[in-house]
Amino acid sequence: MSHPPGAPGSAVGAAPRGITAARVRAPALRGVGLLTGWGSGPPDGEMPQPDGARGLVPVPTPALAGERFRRATRECLLAVAAGRAAVADAGLDPAALAGDRTGILYVSATGYAAANRAFLEDEAATTLHFPYTSPSSVPAEVTIEFGVQGPYVNLMGGATAALQGLWYAARWLADDAADRVLLLAVEAVHEVRDLFARARRLYRGPLVEGAAALLLEPGAGGDLVWASGVATGPGAEATVEDVLETVLAAARPDRVVSGASGAGLRGAEGRALARRGLSAAGGGLPGEPLALGPLVTLTRARGGAPAGSWLVTATWKSDYGALLWPQSGAM
Repeated sequence: MSHPPGAPGSAVGAAPRGITAARVRAPALRGVGLLTGWGSGPPDGEMPQPDGARGLVPVPTPALAGERFRRATRECLLAVAAGRAAVADAGLDPAALAGDRTGILYVSATGYAAANRAFLEDEAATTLHFPYTSPSSVPAEVTIEFGVQGPYVNLMGGATAALQGLWYAARWLADDAADRVLLLAVEAVHEVRDLFARARRLYRGPLVEGAAALLLEPGAGGDLVWASGVATGPGAEATVEDVLETVLAAARPDRVVSGASGAGLRGAEGRALARRGLSAAGGGLPGEPLALGPLVTLTRARGGAPAGSWLVTATWKSDYGALLWPQSGAM
């Protein structure tokens, strides 16, 4: 991982012990691109789970023309397609992203596992496959596509890493490290679904493949607040309470979307929200979209959900995180 200007570090008041928290000027969401097993584009309304969707909901592999994509992996093709969709949604010429004033962030729970497995197990693999054994290959393909030369970071993890990615992007913009940031998430699971089948306790099935891209620019006002902590054992409920208290403080969100998984954390979150007179809507997608989850939620906010502030929560393994995004109607 690289460490460009604007790495997280601006504390929110006196956060409780064990809680990492920060506040920064909220960015504006200029464009979105989304490809999932449920379809393309920002989801519209509620999406019922299709009959027979068990274990995995695959996303079609984009067919991108050109010699450069002939050997590109599925992860790379998904990232480029989502990035193109976000730029088009923003009404920008793709050349607008070129240069050192555009940053790029990549978040993923699956990383580059599918390509790594192909490299290790495919007898036909050659040295041509070797560059495609690192998560950096995904954002690298996108930087080539748009000529991006600005700050860059990979964050490997689930939905809580996506929340941290939103924080990174907002911080770069607030610190003038970039004029715009492309936040990418890709989850390609089909080729390694057996690995995730061994750890079903980490998520609610089915697994949902896909790619998301959010194009962010400096916002007009309001603060984004993010907090995270490790929620395990007898102290898990206290951690959830502390994270929510740190993020909400005196604020009251207009909409709450929960990404909490696992009966214990869902219950702890529900009780903490109820004490504040709040309740959570369901997650952004049926099933488990891994790191895509929070980004899908925000595409829905921009795509016509009620205006106002959004509280988005997430869990991954023992991590619990929450992010308050103000004025989603101005996205």
